[in-house]
Amino acid sequence: MKILEISPYLECNFGDKRLTQQAVSIAECLSVKYGEPLLKVFKSASDLKRGYEFFSNPKITFSKLTQPSFKQTARQINGIPVVLAVGDTSFLDYSE
Repeated sequence: MKILEISPYLECNFGDKRLTQQAVSIAECLSVKYGEPLLKVFKSASDLKRGYEFFSNPKITFSKLTQPSFKQTARQINGIPVVLAVGDTSFLDYSE
């Protein structure tokens, strides 16, 4: 059973609701095609252009984009006695 989660990006505060909606839309596109180049993530050239404009907007900061996700994670793990935060910097190259 899949649990429906509300996008943490709805809580972003850029001082403009349109930017918040755009953050949600971009996050949805990125989640479907995670790891792909932006050219393949967005459906059209105009969507790609809007994505670049969004990321270059001075109102958009790393902190404003990440804080809602950090808060959502904190809520989800609240009360869990042990939480593993696993990080892996391994890189495997099988090209030979």
